[in-house]
Amino acid sequence: MRKFDIIIIGGGHNGLVAASVLSKKGNKVLVIEKNEQLGGLSNYVDSLSYISEEVLKELNIKIEKDINENYVSALSDDLNHTVLKINGNKNIEILQTNASESDQVNFIKLINKYDLFARTLRSFMFKKPPRVKSGSRSDIWQLVSMGLKVRLLGKKNMRELLRVIGLNIADDLEDNINDNILKGLLSNEAVIGTNLGARSPGSILNLLYNQATNNSIFRINKYNTNSFLNSIREICKKNNVEIETNKKVEKINISNQNVNSVLLDTGEEIQTSSIISNVDPKTTYLKLVGAANLDTDFIRRTKNYRTKGTVAKIHIDFENEIKINNLDTKYLSGKFVYAPDIKYIEHAFNDNKYNKLSSNPCLEFYINKNKLSANIYFIPYLINSAHDKKKILSNVKLILEKFVTENQILSSTIETPNDIEDKYNISGGHWSHGDMEIDQLLMMRPFYGSSQYSTPINGLYLCSAGTHPGGGVTGINGINAAKQLLKDNRNG
Repeated sequence: MRKFDIIIIGGGHNGLVAASVLSKKGNKVLVIEKNEQLGGLSNYVDSLSYISEEVLKELNIKIEKDINENYVSALSDDLNHTVLKINGNKNIEILQTNASESDQVNFIKLINKYDLFARTLRSFMFKKPPRVKSGSRSDIWQLVSMGLKVRLLGKKNMRELLRVIGLNIADDLEDNINDNILKGLLSNEAVIGTNLGARSPGSILNLLYNQATNNSIFRINKYNTNSFLNSIREICKKNNVEIETNKKVEKINISNQNVNSVLLDTGEEIQTSSIISNVDPKTTYLKLVGAANLDTDFIRRTKNYRTKGTVAKIHIDFENEIKINNLDTKYLSGKFVYAPDIKYIEHAFNDNKYNKLSSNPCLEFYINKNKLSANIYFIPYLINSAHDKKKILSNVKLILEKFVTENQILSSTIETPNDIEDKYNISGGHWSHGDMEIDQLLMMRPFYGSSQYSTPINGLYLCSAGTHPGGGVTGINGINAAKQLLKDNRNG
């Protein structure tokens, strides 16, 4: 029987990051990936996530910036598009808009306000979340420091943070801005990848959380995801990490609440004393560990963890290079958003809430010559038939025809949450391996009793997007899980 110090289940970016950290410490590490391709969902998200510069520094990775000038174009039915130039959150320039001068000023003020609050949260995105009832010095100090950071905002800002943190984004925008396109653009950023609408309580918190994690309110990635993945693979190769693809872990074998091996779909059993699972929490606990090894209350919390995805992906190849009507070609390298107003977003969300396929979905897409890659919101988890996919394509075409004319579609592919679940072995097909809502964040992610990367099973750790700080190609989850394992081994 083969034996390794540590086995990583899942070759997504967080699993590879964890393998890099652990192998640097001299551990014999094996990464097992179900699919032929490494990277997991990071291959799926295109340029929609932010690679953490803190992680690049930690791993000593230097990669070229993919883009120097970032543009976000909010598309309008009347072709009066709004274009922003994004250089971090402190330097957002409105290049093109039909909004009034006062709306433009208030829009920037709102972004600056959210940035201030997000920076208060940001320092906690890179740390293990505190365990409220532990009583340990480190956990108590972290809770105290969280309170101090909020207090340092000053009375006025502290009151404003406490006012808006549970508020819905629509109310805050409508109090300050009249322009529908600007309101739709920010509302869209507050609900992406969630089961929240623009009028859902907590949508501002989701916006702040994503902003804190990604260091950008518009989630613009300065780095190429493939370059990041290649760099991590090189570290693994240099440190003799063994990587095996097209193999699936069927079971984690446990003895006296300690991991001792994994069983592969090939029938091979591989021995280890430490496992980091980059598989989502539900799959890890319910399928790989099994209910027999966990108490009933823990199983209940696992089953109650909300994981239904709301985002579909579509790739379209056009006959000719894509142009957007009434938009300068230099903006074609940026991100495009179609969420024309709050009412539109809310209607799309309401359809999803009742498991209906909206005829008017929100779109976020990128263009590369004649290729278009789009995320479609909101697509119910249960929508997956050939008829459903044909309808999704038809709805997207109707939207695109408003801006892209006289360009024939040659081919298209659609991946629904159901498809993502099957392809990447993710419960519910959720990008972030679970809803990013207030009761599933920070010390409650994924849920109480499993929030610090360790688990009730000795030697088993989690590092997927289902752990703090959540989704996105940051690598933070992988680093924090690896550090927790190393700490426990030192103390053990």
